[in-house]
Amino acid sequence: MMDTTDLLVTDLEVDTALADPAVPAAIRAVWQLLWESEVRLDEVLAFDVPDAELDDRLVVIRHAKEGGVYEAGITVSAANALRELIGARTDGPLFTLEGRRLTKAEVATAFREATGGRTIHALRFTRQRKEQGSTRLSSTADQPEGKTA
Repeated sequence: MMDTTDLLVTDLEVDTALADPAVPAAIRAVWQLLWESEVRLDEVLAFDVPDAELDDRLVVIRHAKEGGVYEAGITVSAANALRELIGARTDGPLFTLEGRRLTKAEVATAFREATGGRTIHALRFTRQRKEQGSTRLSSTADQPEGKTA
C-alpha cells in the first residue's frame, strides 16, 4: 500500500496558511476553494469572473477534466472571499496576480512555503479522505447507543 502521509495536511496547517497576510488574497482564495469544494486546481485557475455565481454559492466549471460544463457548490466563507477578490470587476480571469492569471506553479509554490513542504494536492486529497472517513464513521458512530448500522 502506498504511503500517503505526505499527501495529508492538518486543519491547523490549512487555517494558518489561509490566514497568512503575506500570501496574496487570490492565492489564498484558490487554496480555500480546493479545501472546501469539489474543484480541481486546473479548473479553479481557469475561472473567469462570470463563472462565480456568488448569490447562489456556485462556481461554473467550463474546463472540467471530464469535459463538459458543470456547477460546484461553494461555502459561504469561500463566496465571501471571492466577493472581496472580485470587487467591481465583471470580466477577466477570476484569480490574478499583478494583472495576469495565476499559474499552477505560483499557487503550488506558495502553499509549499506556507506549510513547510506540503504539496498543493494535499488540500484536495485530505478533504476527500476526510469525507470518506466521515461517511464510514457516520454509519456506526452517529447511531444511538445500542443500535448498529
